Amino acid sequence: MTEILYKYTPTSDDQFYLWLGIILAFAGFGTAYFLLKKPAVGRAYTSNSIIAMLAFFVGLMAVGTAFFSGWSLRKQGKVEIYQEGIQFGATEIPYTEIRKIYVKQDKSASVFQAQGATTTINYLVIEQEGGKVHAISEEYFPIGEIMGRIKEITKKE
Repeated sequence: MTEILYKYTPTSDDQFYLWLGIILAFAGFGTAYFLLKKPAVGRAYTSNSIIAMLAFFVGLMAVGTAFFSGWSLRKQGKVEIYQEGIQFGATEIPYTEIRKIYVKQDKSASVFQAQGATTTINYLVIEQEGGKVHAISEEYFPIGEIMGRIKEITKKE
């Protein structure tokens, strides 16, 4: 694929949580190290140990947050539209291989919602000739705009 016509990046807070997790991990582990190296006796030693354990726990949680936010950011990838096809992250799909494009609604209920309440999320579904299916969520990408651009480009051909 040659020149990018349109490029869409995910609209999520994962980048923010990645950096927040890294900063809090350094702060938590640094605080734990400082408190454990600080000379203290008796009750002060006990207090420093307990606070160091809490800071270490904060550091571990922050590392987990950073790891999974980075993983989510990497998995979401980006959507690039070319004259010849579309690319999701590392997956390239030429327009000639696209069988069907449509929007699918997913209605799901949550344990935390009121009785009978549902959450509706729309997905842009792209079916390939070989039976492979790709879905893009409206939570992260403007699926209406992406669908319109793809249909506009494929009409010209």
